[in-house]
Amino acid sequence: MKNTIVALLLAGGNSSRLWPLEDKYTLDFLGKPLAYYSIRQLERFGIYDVVIVVNEKNFPIFERLKSDFSKIRMVFVKQTDSRGMAGAVVSAEAEIAGKPVLIISPSDVYEDDIFIHFDNLRSKHPDGIIAGITKDTYFPGGYLTVSSGRVTTLTEKPDPKNLPSNIVSFVFHYFNNASTLIEEIETLKGTKENLYERAIDTLIRNGSEFKYLHYKSFWGYLKYPWDCLSLSSYFLSRNTGKIGGNVKIAKGVTLSGKIQIEDGVTILEGAKIVGPTYIGRGTLIGNNTVIRESMIGSRCVVGFATEIVRSSIGNDCWFHSNYIGDSILSHNIGLGAGAVVANFKLNETTVSSTLSGKKVDTGRLKLGAAIGENVRIGIHASLMPGVKIGKNSHIGSAVLIDRDIGENVYCAHLPSTFVEKKVTDKKPVRLKDIHAVHFS
Repeated sequence: MKNTIVALLLAGGNSSRLWPLEDKYTLDFLGKPLAYYSIRQLERFGIYDVVIVVNEKNFPIFERLKSDFSKIRMVFVKQTDSRGMAGAVVSAEAEIAGKPVLIISPSDVYEDDIFIHFDNLRSKHPDGIIAGITKDTYFPGGYLTVSSGRVTTLTEKPDPKNLPSNIVSFVFHYFNNASTLIEEIETLKGTKENLYERAIDTLIRNGSEFKYLHYKSFWGYLKYPWDCLSLSSYFLSRNTGKIGGNVKIAKGVTLSGKIQIEDGVTILEGAKIVGPTYIGRGTLIGNNTVIRESMIGSRCVVGFATEIVRSSIGNDCWFHSNYIGDSILSHNIGLGAGAVVANFKLNETTVSSTLSGKKVDTGRLKLGAAIGENVRIGIHASLMPGVKIGKNSHIGSAVLIDRDIGENVYCAHLPSTFVEKKVTDKKPVRLKDIHAVHFS
């Protein structure tokens, strides 16, 4: 692929829909930030000029990625324009104006064959190329109409009851001259909502030729916390299966399937690990633990008799005799002994989660919790399916969490009655004679 193309990665958004998790572009998968895989893919296909629109929080992480890519010329632009994706493009004007540009979102994951299709279409010298995929169910994004291989409209978030087609557009957009898009963005008046998509649609309606790239392979994305589980499954299926250096595996450990174990991991007697699974650097897997189809971050302690199933666990997390199913945990989280994360409803229906005060069907029959960083959960606490807990919060012992908990919150169980009385004789004590101490 010709290296004259500039790749523009849009990573300046605030990822608000991913709460309580933070920046979606830098979430770890197999020990690497998600954006790492987008940049590596560009490198494989000869696109070496990469401009990344970042925000204040994720900029240091992206800057550290530079050392992983010797061929890539990486330029960072902080998003100064608040108009969403359109603002991100305009923020990068000095780096992309007048150049052919491929705009992508590093929170989208797709197979390498998309670049082969892209190369074929680009050889026909269109004004632009827009990728899309057919979906049988509604997706809250842009929808395309296509005629004879040419995109005829782009509609962002249409009414689910009146969809223009079943073709969903994702952010793999090529412009032969980036300035045409920037000029259209600046020309449009009115609300800034969906400004990027409206600018593209206007270009199409005014006669610009945008070829349709019909993509048929895997497409993963991050909009909501539970989307992390789909991406985890994808990356786990592609783990190397390698065992790093200084790994200690005791006798009596059962390993089955494809398991990638990083340097310095210790696995104690009686543990069972079923792949595909990833274990990060320096993690301790304790006695009689079970880990199935999960990602475990670095420097974690998965203590005695803990079971972790189909979950994504961040770095520096501690567990002791816990059950965690189909859950997403950020970094530096501790669960006391006996704390449980439920992942399945007794009525066997799909799990809902609250977004902006409304219940949303996740479409998942099994879904546990999403937990932000620096959370502590006391012994015997119970988390119901689909709940979310904000960062820096503490959940007390024996508390039942059946709703979302915000950030920097302390939750405690306050018993209604505490009974205490010394008995000096052997006769049964009548309840009405017992002194009750009430806690408020």
